[in-house]
Amino acid sequence: MTSTLLHFSKLPLAVLTLSLVLFGTVGCSSSDPEPPEEPRRSSKRISEKQAEPEEAEVQELQYWGDPHLTLLEQIMPQLKQETEGLFNKANSVAISSISYGDKLPNHFRKVATARLHQVLTRLPKLKVSVCEACSQIRTQISGSFLKITRGVADDEYRRETAQQLNVEGFVDIALFMSDRQLSVSLNAYEAQKGEIIYSRIVTSEPMKREEYLHVYLGKMTLPINEPTVIHQSLLLGAERVVRLNQDWTSGISAAFFSDDNSKLTASEKVSGGTSGGMVDGVVGYDVVGFGSNRGAVTLNLGLGMMIATSINSPPYLKTGVAVTVAEQLTLGYNYLLMLTSTSSLKLPSASYFAVGWKF
Repeated sequence: MTSTLLHFSKLPLAVLTLSLVLFGTVGCSSSDPEPPEEPRRSSKRISEKQAEPEEAEVQELQYWGDPHLTLLEQIMPQLKQETEGLFNKANSVAISSISYGDKLPNHFRKVATARLHQVLTRLPKLKVSVCEACSQIRTQISGSFLKITRGVADDEYRRETAQQLNVEGFVDIALFMSDRQLSVSLNAYEAQKGEIIYSRIVTSEPMKREEYLHVYLGKMTLPINEPTVIHQSLLLGAERVVRLNQDWTSGISAAFFSDDNSKLTASEKVSGGTSGGMVDGVVGYDVVGFGSNRGAVTLNLGLGMMIATSINSPPYLKTGVAVTVAEQLTLGYNYLLMLTSTSSLKLPSASYFAVGWKF
């Protein structure tokens, strides 16, 4: 009897042991191995995932022709070259701050910061990182005083931060506008003593004026009737021009012309004289720029109408070319193709040379 009881008392223990072996083995074999932990990338460097939306935002502003961003992209190759020159002073640096002048708009500051981080942290020789802690506001209670600091405020914090980031120095970057030129200032200082070891300023070409008033004076030639009699008129006009982007402009102009045909006989002159006005809208394209954007060759195309009863006020298609010298003086030639004509007075076209000034 005793042996029977011992036999049945051992049966649950055997079943439990068999269950643990079977299910434990199955559980181990069916469980997926934990994926290896990915190494953490330094939060001080700009990652590729962060750079993608930043680059998309830069391209979007480039597409719409942001003038400040255009200037930044213009000097970016030189800025990279000047930053690489710091390699002779330090092997690794961190960007501690990027500041902007009052004339630079807020939307530009956001994109410019992303663009500078993106470009400078990818330099092949110099190791450049971003000191995120340097832009944070820190508070410290000292006795009965509350101390508020931002940036690399003292020697101790500078050394500790440099050790954490594993860099030999820091770089301060400043962007500002002066006389329609964008300038970028680089000041690098070493981490231990805080001494400035490198300083450079990169300046762009002047930004083209966004809008201006163009006043011009010229002489217009009108071949009228058959046989053709060349009539002439003095021309005085003004044009308001708005720049659409780096190359395209749009403007509307009004001009007055006065009869200047004293050498013609009475039979050759048009009744009422060749005096009146003109109104037209023009789109311009800068084909060639020279002299650091202070000169340009521009092609113009537009539609307008002459307001002169003596020549039946014809509408016209306007084409022309203008040369800008020293950013203000202009020399231009325009050809007007008349879109309507009458049997009594034939005026197929007109043309004029003009000298102008941009205000």
